[in-house]
Amino acid sequence: AVIPASSVILSFNSPVIDHMTTTLHLTSVDMEEFSEDAVRYFIDAAYSGESPPISRVLFRDINKLANVFEMSWLATRCVEQFADIAAAIKEPSYEDFFFLFEEAAFVLTNLKSREMVEIAFTKIQSLNGQQDFISRYLENLSYLTCQQLDLIIELAGTKVEFVVKPLTEQLTSSLSKGETVVPANCKYLLENSELYLCHQNNIEMFEKLFDVLEKITNESLADTKWTF
Repeated sequence: AVIPASSVILSFNSPVIDHMTTTLHLTSVDMEEFSEDAVRYFIDAAYSGESPPISRVLFRDINKLANVFEMSWLATRCVEQFADIAAAIKEPSYEDFFFLFEEAAFVLTNLKSREMVEIAFTKIQSLNGQQDFISRYLENLSYLTCQQLDLIIELAGTKVEFVVKPLTEQLTSSLSKGETVVPANCKYLLENSELYLCHQNNIEMFEKLFDVLEKITNESLADTKWTF
């Protein structure tokens, strides 16, 4: 859809759009990668100088718009609204934690900001939700990126057993199906988790992990670097 908007008002709010219209002499901006509702919110915010509550569905696109087009005041409001969403969570909920974690991971990966990571982690930790969240999140281990895995390891902190337990369960399941190749993401967790902490915190779980690994007879772990 074509959404009409004043280049003067948008340029006043966004140095990026100002450059596009005054220097590059563009008369339209392609925003097809964003949802129409998010673009309308962005334009309305530029006109009004206000930022009504953002729905979780639109949050990522609006936050990205604010950062891509350097509308700094709206980017700040997005972080504030993210903090408000986190503050409103009073009970452990995988769905709530998943939203916080995914948005924080997206911002860290694409916008190189850790501010939302700190907000998400503080909320999850304050409700003692790390173990249950990590266990459920790693059910989709094969689909996760290295950046997401790094954040999971960071969220677990010294409680490395929170990662080792679901990891061991997945390896056990794979072996029960006759699979002997360690999936890449399992290998990544093995290489990047400080396993000595698991040995200190829960030696039984540590030994169970290595009992499973001993049953792997192929060379898929030949070049794995353990962190002890």
